[in-house]
Amino acid sequence: MIALVRLWILLSALLVSAGWILSALHQLNRVGYGIIFALAIGAWLLGRPKTKGAAGASWGQTAHKIWWRGRRLLPASFFILVLLSLLAGEMYLPHNGDSGSYRTPRVLHWLGQEQWHWIHTLDIRMNIAGTGFEWLSAPMILFTGSDRGLFLINWVSYLLLPGLIYSVFTRLGVRGTVAWWWMWLLSSGWCFVWQAQDTGNDSFAVIYALASVDFALRARQSHRLTDWWLALLSAALLTGTKQTSIPLVLMSLIAIWPGIRPLLTRPLPTLLVLIVGLLISALPVTIFNLRHTGNWMGTTTTAYGWSNTELASPFWGVIGNTFCLTVQNLKPPIFPLDHAWNGAMQHFVHTSFGSHFKSFENFGYLEQSASAASAGIGLGVCLMLLLALWRARQLKLATPVGPVPPTDGIIRLLWLAPWVALLVFMAKVGTYENARQLAPYYVFLLPIFLIAPGHARVVRERWWRRLAGIVMLVTVMMVVTSRSCPLFPAQTLFGWLHEKHPQSQVLAHVLVSFSSQNDVRIQRNCFQADLLPAEKVIGYYSIANCGAEPGLWLPWGVRRVERILPDDSREYVRSLNIHYVVVDEQALDITRQTIGDWLRGHDGELVSQVVFNLRWGHPPMHLYLVRVIPTS
Repeated sequence: MIALVRLWILLSALLVSAGWILSALHQLNRVGYGIIFALAIGAWLLGRPKTKGAAGASWGQTAHKIWWRGRRLLPASFFILVLLSLLAGEMYLPHNGDSGSYRTPRVLHWLGQEQWHWIHTLDIRMNIAGTGFEWLSAPMILFTGSDRGLFLINWVSYLLLPGLIYSVFTRLGVRGTVAWWWMWLLSSGWCFVWQAQDTGNDSFAVIYALASVDFALRARQSHRLTDWWLALLSAALLTGTKQTSIPLVLMSLIAIWPGIRPLLTRPLPTLLVLIVGLLISALPVTIFNLRHTGNWMGTTTTAYGWSNTELASPFWGVIGNTFCLTVQNLKPPIFPLDHAWNGAMQHFVHTSFGSHFKSFENFGYLEQSASAASAGIGLGVCLMLLLALWRARQLKLATPVGPVPPTDGIIRLLWLAPWVALLVFMAKVGTYENARQLAPYYVFLLPIFLIAPGHARVVRERWWRRLAGIVMLVTVMMVVTSRSCPLFPAQTLFGWLHEKHPQSQVLAHVLVSFSSQNDVRIQRNCFQADLLPAEKVIGYYSIANCGAEPGLWLPWGVRRVERILPDDSREYVRSLNIHYVVVDEQALDITRQTIGDWLRGHDGELVSQVVFNLRWGHPPMHLYLVRVIPTS
């Protein structure tokens, strides 16, 4: 396992650094990547150890271990989740809202100009957000001309998760038997499983966080400088994923601190690793954010109210997030009281006490069912932890189980550090999807509880093991019945039932809930029949939260999309040689316009329109195709 983790860290560092280097050279293209890959393969061939025979034995032992583990319920359930995630990722188009809105489009903009650049757009996320996932996806998009395989970034990370959890937990003092059970349970967390089949960029960062701590603690025993270097690279990659993960680097710094003296024994290689680490970290994006917006996170408020959600009061942020994160993680898979709950939350923030939480984005908001867009670690894992803590305390009171084995100061700090990082997160971040954004944190919050000796007895009790198996199997069922990518013929089945019982509001509701992939396809393929292949440039009038742009670039590598802002004049639009503009109804609503107003302001004529659901359970939205009338 550790060999695969090393390979993943080195590959990630290579791709992220290659993106910035090629951008600086204006060579973000196939030739540039080809040269980088050739140099990397050459360096690997020259630097690989000269060993014979060990590799075959190692792979054979690994295969035997996987086969043996697969005969037990929890590992078998995990392998089923792995296979189902792979199947779902292959079957369906990427349906992550953020990917369609800004992450994949920003990569297409960069590749279109063969360099990273500050994009002309009101969706500030396209410029200010961390670039870790995007630099991993850029060569895949470039060489395949598609984003269908981007989920593999998360899927590979998911494969590495249980082994890394076990390694870190045991090094932090958790007993091996306890770590074994919890590595499978935590890997069944909803935020990890659902993102393994899609292109979300929250959960894959946990591998960098775990690897940085694991390599640092491993180096304390092995005294290998390569492990210290890998710990530094992993920590740097963690900061580059997204700004909400940066507080978690405190764990990495504490773990790496004892390695400062060993690192100084090889100053030149260490300096090279530090330079690469700075390049693949959050530093480049931070510099550009400072330059263009004046602050390191790039948060800004436009005339149309679009900004990153940063809390006004750290104190009330912690209080509010304590409530929000708790209810989000304890929410059942189906929550039919969502309308009443969300109405109560809206009323609450208008009370004198609730006004402290107005800077939150939709304070206390809950969706009707669990989904990849909002899921945290999940109700099942939370209940198993509460039961384990309750039972471990009972066992301790009944028969003392002995003290916690002595540990050094670094390990004790690593028990506490994630809770400090969590406080920083809660003090600053106020989006309504906090439980999902907290994905890299969850695994680090448990060791301080699981080190208690009573947990070794808890995991041996039959009732607890059976419940753990049930939690894993429930997660399997949730993956199969996911409304965004169901692994059964949901549309056919519920469509047939609705035809038999057209008066049933329940069946109509369920049928609509499984239609999200249809809406993804509509956005991806909108107006392709109306646009001639000769159109090399398409205008796109949008502010945020619409996933139509990736489809407008089709065929990728041939067509270019230019964002049109509300203040852009008709002369500016024509100067870009744009003949067609796709207008997003949401942007019209935000700017208080109708499509008629936009047509008159830009001398355009309506050619076509499509209807889709931007978010399940909300009113449908429109996309309009407008032809720009040429000047006479």
